[in-house]
Amino acid sequence: MQTIMTHTNWLEALLVERTRTFVDEFGSFYAWLEGSYGGDTLLLWMSNSMVEEVLPQLPRKFKGRIVLGLDISEDHLVPFARALHWANPRRALVVRSGEGLGLAYPGRKEVAEGEWVAWEDPLEARHLEVALRPEFTYYEVRAYAPWEAPAPASLPTFEGPRVGAVGWENGIPTYGLGLVGLDRSLETLLGAWRMR
Repeated sequence: MQTIMTHTNWLEALLVERTRTFVDEFGSFYAWLEGSYGGDTLLLWMSNSMVEEVLPQLPRKFKGRIVLGLDISEDHLVPFARALHWANPRRALVVRSGEGLGLAYPGRKEVAEGEWVAWEDPLEARHLEVALRPEFTYYEVRAYAPWEAPAPASLPTFEGPRVGAVGWENGIPTYGLGLVGLDRSLETLLGAWRMR
């Protein structure tokens, strides 16, 4: 069983003071950033540890709503699927290391701790029991389906997030967004999606 520890940093405390926030049953922290009238809702999902690098790169002006989702898991599928429920976005971006846009994932499954193989039969993947706190555990099937998407804008590309397939399966276009040059890439995407 894997235990995930949570912590609240000063940026989360600042977001609580200035925006509508929420912590779900998986310990994921959400902050709703409201832009001007007329845009869609965008989920910007990231590891909890990335928020200090991401927050200064967010646009000052945009249309619609950007929901910051801070993930305390290790990029697990179940918390991301729940984030799609809570944020109810039109699109989702999963922040990762790299630059540009993640447009595809080949599909992989974990068969033993740290041992990843090509996607085939997901039933053979490792089942991980995750304890977020003593009274809350869940099971994570470590199988991530392949997916591929057309580019919404002209940006450098890299391998997309492994959780992307769950967004596409639910009708939510989901891409990776590189931490390097995130501000420029995000501005380009917001322009393509008429959120600027």
